[in-house]
Amino acid sequence: MILDRLEVDHLRILESLQLDLEPGINLFTGPNGAGKTSLLEAVHLLVRGKSFRRGSNGMSIRGRFSSDETSIRLDFEKRRGKPLELRRDRRRIERISEIVSLVPIQTFLPDLAELIFGAPIERRKWLDLGLLYKSLDSLRTMAHFRHVLRQRNAALRTRQLKQLDAWDFELVASAEALTSIRQQCFDDMIKEVAYCMEQLCPELEISMGFFPGYHGEKFADELAKHRTRDVKLHMTNSGPHRADIHVRISVDGKQRKALPSAAALASQGQARALAASFKLGQVQYLKTRGFRSLLLVDDLGSEWDDLHCSRFLNLMSAIGSQVLSSAVSADLLPRQWRERVSRFELNQGKLL
Repeated sequence: MILDRLEVDHLRILESLQLDLEPGINLFTGPNGAGKTSLLEAVHLLVRGKSFRRGSNGMSIRGRFSSDETSIRLDFEKRRGKPLELRRDRRRIERISEIVSLVPIQTFLPDLAELIFGAPIERRKWLDLGLLYKSLDSLRTMAHFRHVLRQRNAALRTRQLKQLDAWDFELVASAEALTSIRQQCFDDMIKEVAYCMEQLCPELEISMGFFPGYHGEKFADELAKHRTRDVKLHMTNSGPHRADIHVRISVDGKQRKALPSAAALASQGQARALAASFKLGQVQYLKTRGFRSLLLVDDLGSEWDDLHCSRFLNLMSAIGSQVLSSAVSADLLPRQWRERVSRFELNQGKLL
């Protein structure tokens, strides 16, 4: 869906702001502290119910979204000392999942490279976001695994060892089900990711693989093998909650049996290009499933050279998603793109 109109009151420096947005790339420019990132934060709050920043409180945000078939209004209100309120077409929403399923969102923040350099949980989040839009059964499978894992860990912590056999049986079944749908989702999305990598970082030789969180073909064998360790540490140490995506690269073209880990070898710029490829590949995958994503890009141009920034903009434009992006100045964009974006200038929280 497209965000047509946004209204923000009392969010950080944004006291009262209303603007109509375009379906393509919208660029918000202005000096540091002008409210550009706060505007992106407002959109994230509206469709996720939470911020990607700390310290936001007491605000009202309204947005109108539309597609070829329908139009909806979303309201987000948080008053000091009171629980937040979410409404769709003035009807109160109890679960944020009602909104999440309508408007997929991807963020491209200054910490983008953490998708490559960071802990496995960063890559699991990326993979499981794809599952979110796969099917309702996928969500149930994930929720059931997490429930059984909590129960097994509770038995380990309280040393109720007689219960372990029963919980192991449940855990193996739910783990194998979750691993199967994750593997399928990874296989589907990675095709789109690989294409984006060819566009963003063609100089790299890249291999990617899904690690389910345990070694060997059968999780039951792994669980039995390491039960003593789990009892000693009071937690389950292998399984889908330890899953990862292994990304390996080569920059010199030399033949090797195994490529080095991207986390160990990639430069900051290469890691950003790889991470952007993962996210844009997922956007394209969701598009093939009928979901049009909204992209939030903070500080566009500041961390990219002209070549990679052009490649990034070309990919976003080709995918056809709506983009809300911030930059200190449009001059940071490659020259050929400066007049191809819809520009909004902010200063001290006001639209000029």
